[in-house]
Amino acid sequence: MKEGHFQILNRCPLKRTRGIIMKIKISKIILYLILGLITIAWIVPILFIFVLSVSSGESILQYGYTLFPREITFDAYTYIIKNPAQIINSYKISIIVTLLGTFLGVLCTTGLAYAMSRKDFVANKVLNLFVTFALLFHGGLIPTYIVVTQWLHLGNTLWVLILTLLVSPWNVFLMRSFISGIPTELLEASFIDGATEFQTYFRIVMPLAKPGLASVGLLIMFGYWNDWYQGMLYIDDMKLTPLPLLLYKIISNIQYVLQNSQYINAANNFPTIGARMATCVIAIAPMLLAFPFFQKYLAKGLTLGSVKG
Repeated sequence: MKEGHFQILNRCPLKRTRGIIMKIKISKIILYLILGLITIAWIVPILFIFVLSVSSGESILQYGYTLFPREITFDAYTYIIKNPAQIINSYKISIIVTLLGTFLGVLCTTGLAYAMSRKDFVANKVLNLFVTFALLFHGGLIPTYIVVTQWLHLGNTLWVLILTLLVSPWNVFLMRSFISGIPTELLEASFIDGATEFQTYFRIVMPLAKPGLASVGLLIMFGYWNDWYQGMLYIDDMKLTPLPLLLYKIISNIQYVLQNSQYINAANNFPTIGARMATCVIAIAPMLLAFPFFQKYLAKGLTLGSVKG
């Protein structure tokens, strides 16, 4: 009897372990299936956009929206890039504005967040109050337009596309939450070693905040690259037209053709859906190529920034 009891006791933990292992495997399989479905749900619309951009209007009307084009044509891209000099110039403007704006935006956002995270800073509460107020309230379109064009004289310049989107309160709070997680002992040790505020900021804070910098930098980059509204308000010179604004004007021209009866014959033969989807492909292609390089830091930075501070 005693030996039987020992056998039962020895078998029970093994069965429990196997049961726990099976539950873990089943939970992982379910999790992977859910993540796979979410991934498919994100990828399929992008595939639809690309397929529709290379599909003819007749095939779309006849077969509807499909993942495999029945009749491949590049008429939509031909229409959009019929003036390649303007497309290239708009790409150049968008690249310059995005790179310079991202660099300055990350620098200003991180510096402001660092000052707000320092509890021993005299103006800490004042800065937090101002940024919170800017997050909740806005000056309005007309006062902003008057300040930008009449006081600062930034109309029809590249700087108006950069400075109007330079700092976002939401990004500042995200970066502040991340920097607040850096141990204060490191900052105090650097001050004891004789480092100045700028040396501590660039040599201690910035290297430790790389995931947060990548997260905020990617968000700022997306904001600059996709922005067309600031260009529509402040840019009249076609030489300074960014890519999103140019694509917006192209879509507006297509809509104008569709709504005017005198162009009805041209509209019937024009790939309207394909042209709209082609503009989306041209706009999102650079960001889709850049996103995988920042994905790891983006996920880590957003996770850490959301639980700290």
